[in-house]
Amino acid sequence: MKIHLSFLLFILVFSAFAQNSSKYDNILLTTANECRKAEPQVMLASDYVYSTPIDKKNFNRTNAISFIMKWMSGTSDFSFILDETIKKVTYNDKDLVGVYIACLAKYALEKGKGVDREDLKLNSYLMLAKYCEDPANNYKPRGEIKKLIEAKNQGKLKEYLETKNK
Repeated sequence: MKIHLSFLLFILVFSAFAQNSSKYDNILLTTANECRKAEPQVMLASDYVYSTPIDKKNFNRTNAISFIMKWMSGTSDFSFILDETIKKVTYNDKDLVGVYIACLAKYALEKGKGVDREDLKLNSYLMLAKYCEDPANNYKPRGEIKKLIEAKNQGKLKEYLETKNK
């Protein structure tokens, strides 16, 4: 009985630690070359975040967002700036900021090196608005996100973002 109990305890401890590990943990992002090599995984992570609903219990989604952020801070091929606009639009809602980060990475990788910073920002907010207005994504638009969606639907997203950048 002691052997079975010890084995069961070992399995429980091992599985608890396994849930905290991520498939991204073994991807190195310390050099520009490593960041370049990781771009396909970053695209997959961005697609995953963008295609899954907000769920605070989904650790795979949280790990994907962390991986994208780590890549963004290490890549020399793209320049990402999170200005005050994101704070004003999302009220620092970490779930929405995570989706926006995934949008930035996804759009940048789709367009490739040399993507215009304003084009990147505009299209990332466009993607965020589309994400937030889809009821399947477990987000009820309110406040500034509701205004962001309205601006997108009226074709005035650029003007809306300019008012938030002041």
